[in-house]
Amino acid sequence: MQTKLTILGKSDVTIAMMLDILESLKLFPEITIVNNLNLPIEHTFDNKKFKWNMITTVPEDLIGPVVVGATYSNTKMKIVDVFGDTHNFINLIHSTSSISSTAKLGKGLMINNNTSISAHTIIGDFVSVNRNASVGHHSVIGNFVNINPGAIIAGHTTIGEGSKIGMGAMIVNGVSVGKNSVIGAGSVVTKNIPDNVVAYGSPCKIIRDNG
Repeated sequence: MQTKLTILGKSDVTIAMMLDILESLKLFPEITIVNNLNLPIEHTFDNKKFKWNMITTVPEDLIGPVVVGATYSNTKMKIVDVFGDTHNFINLIHSTSSISSTAKLGKGLMINNNTSISAHTIIGDFVSVNRNASVGHHSVIGNFVNINPGAIIAGHTTIGEGSKIGMGAMIVNGVSVGKNSVIGAGSVVTKNIPDNVVAYGSPCKIIRDNG
């Protein structure tokens, strides 16, 4: 069993979820958190199954498994840009999730409990799929996408890099969402959404630019 994991970045909520995933997998009881911005702890992530320590710089001899401990797409991008993507980034996939054997997975993923990734779907790098969300068959999910709890993404859909799909949103079959766009919680997306916008509603409509 591998015992040591390094988390680059410190989002208390994300780390708490990561530890839940690791507990389900019975992996990595020793955690090092690289808090390079020296951020305070605002929300507890303690879990008695793990020993953790916090440092402010990446160890020069870092060769083991690594994950990104951030929530938002733009923060993840900054962390990967600062620390580089040559580390051994691994995927954290909760034991209760269902991943098709024909799905293609990138690196640095966080896939939470009770999620479903269907046949022939492509998931990019550093994607988060939160609890009870599902991604349909033959879909393409770009790098750094965040899919929030309960979102349903139907088949043959495309979600562009860095976009966020809100809690409980529904993306219907064949629809595309562009890069760096936000789909509001509970939205029903029936038509293509372009890059760099905020859109929500049922049916989903563009509200403003995502500047």
